[in-house]
Amino acid sequence: MEAPLSLLEHYKTKQPVTCGHVGALTKEETDKLRQLWQLVIDEFDRTDSEPLRVLFRLSDSDALYEDDGLTSLSFEPLVPLSSKDRAQSESATPESELQSESAMQSESTTPNGTPLSNRIARAGSGLLGWMSSGRSTPASTSPDDDAAAQQRRRESVQDHVQRTQHHTTPLVPAPFVPLFKQPEQTRTFRSAFWQAATQTRNADSWVLRFLRARKWDVCAAFAMLRKTLEWRAGQALDEIMFYGESQLHMHTMKSGLAFACTRDRLNNPVFVIRVRVNMARERSIAAIKRFLCWQIETSQLLASGVDGRVTLVFDMSGFTRDNIDLQLVRTLITLLTNYYPETLGVMLIYVNSLLFSGLWALIAPFIDPNVKAKIILARNASGLVPFIDRKCLPVDLGGSKAFKYEYVVPEINENSCMSDVKARGVVERTFGDAVDAYERATRTWLTSKSDDVSVDAGHERDSAREA
Repeated sequence: MEAPLSLLEHYKTKQPVTCGHVGALTKEETDKLRQLWQLVIDEFDRTDSEPLRVLFRLSDSDALYEDDGLTSLSFEPLVPLSSKDRAQSESATPESELQSESAMQSESTTPNGTPLSNRIARAGSGLLGWMSSGRSTPASTSPDDDAAAQQRRRESVQDHVQRTQHHTTPLVPAPFVPLFKQPEQTRTFRSAFWQAATQTRNADSWVLRFLRARKWDVCAAFAMLRKTLEWRAGQALDEIMFYGESQLHMHTMKSGLAFACTRDRLNNPVFVIRVRVNMARERSIAAIKRFLCWQIETSQLLASGVDGRVTLVFDMSGFTRDNIDLQLVRTLITLLTNYYPETLGVMLIYVNSLLFSGLWALIAPFIDPNVKAKIILARNASGLVPFIDRKCLPVDLGGSKAFKYEYVVPEINENSCMSDVKARGVVERTFGDAVDAYERATRTWLTSKSDDVSVDAGHERDSAREA
């Protein structure tokens, strides 16, 4: 048996990563997949299962600018996003569950057991010493600040459009209604599962991510999958995606903090994150969390492969002390590690900064080993070219692709078709019927005993998926 290719060899040969993926599973891996699907189906059938609570909704507009912080790189829910929601959710959460979450949210430590905050604090008054609290640099309260300008930096895209185009019409004219006729405040495990799993072209691909992330431990993979669905429901990601950019931070969208602009050598979409435009004192971590979730969810629609992998390029050019933002880094790492497993293709850090090198030494020990193996430090364009063809690499990164980021502000009536509630109902019923057919085929596949029946059931699943 040939040894698997290294990450760099995959890019050199332009061969996509297939080990442990749909179409290249071993018999043992297929058995693990069936076992995990069985746990999922069993959860669908439970009559005593508690619904997944929606802890945060876009209607809580005050939460957009509330800063709740991230204290560790543990499996920490990014909810609730406001103090009001936090009080509500804690009062509704059983004590045992709070204790369990508290255990998972314990402070990150170095390999020798030293808390991360202590290690940063020992940096003293040097370049990194001021970061010991892990909090954002406070915004200036100088009386010279223009209050109107400050408010404009905090407004959503919809607020900006309504103010500048002198309209009161919302960008998204129809109210949000959850799929599968779910109530606004809860989601069933089944509805949350199918909404997430159908983002990729094959639901098996989404399920397999958790098996690979947990090294094919079926029980651990199911626990991670369930926790992810609880988080997705809590964040109301379906509502965030329904309203799209209209409820995102206009300042962030206009700055071009992150955007997709090209593809890598394996045809994965490339998202560039321009660190120099991010200043902790000028942003809300809650707004950034929402923005990052929206970007990652959108990336699944751009990904051409069945696994929805993306490549990230951190452009550290022009990086200064003002751009140091541990919360942003921790948030992104937490998202990719815990809630979007196996979504990252490769992370390229385009850096020529000694300042960042010192920061990296602090962050690196707390990154999941599977994620760290995909991180490449590139000092110049030559370090990026093995992964992104030079003609596809933007000029700003040393390539020849002419690209300049410019945010196109939505027009007030561009989403008018969303007002057609009747047409939406037809589409949703069609989608629901397709999900039901695929689920029935999956149940048949799981109960099939002989190889011949299993193959036939597999073909039935494929047909249902294509439909």
